[in-house]
Amino acid sequence: MRNTGAVLQPVFSGWFARIRAMKRANGPIQSGEKLSMFATRTCLLALATALVTPAVFAAGKPDVENGKTIFKERCGICHAVDNEPGAPVMGPTMVGLMGRKAGTDQDFPLYTAAMKDYGVKWTAKTLDEFLANPLTSVPGTTMPMMLPDDQERADVIAYLSSLK
Repeated sequence: MRNTGAVLQPVFSGWFARIRAMKRANGPIQSGEKLSMFATRTCLLALATALVTPAVFAAGKPDVENGKTIFKERCGICHAVDNEPGAPVMGPTMVGLMGRKAGTDQDFPLYTAAMKDYGVKWTAKTLDEFLANPLTSVPGTTMPMMLPDDQERADVIAYLSSLK
């Protein structure tokens, strides 16, 4: 009979791998015997943690230059990053966005009622929520572009934070 705890040892290399072997005082569990509910849940939790942890930490440090590139490609058609004449006017300027209340740029008269009523102050957190899906965050907004990728969104927010 094979000791299944030894098979798991290279994968979990800790007490999770020895759960099956510790279940019986008189030796390892033989094939065909069942794991206790606790042991099963513990193994599943360890497996889920091992699979999810890399995804949670996959997003790296925000890259301002990449954010600038993404902004120019996807957002620059409507939004300006300076206060110079001739800049795009379909959306408000992004200069000084961080810390500004949504829908309050005095130089942009085309805000929807939904954006004016949104009532948030733009922070990294509120921008992250909004840019993930603007039409869901603020039903009635006219901003159709979303940034569903976490890293790209973080990069764009870092770029917008750099505009003073």
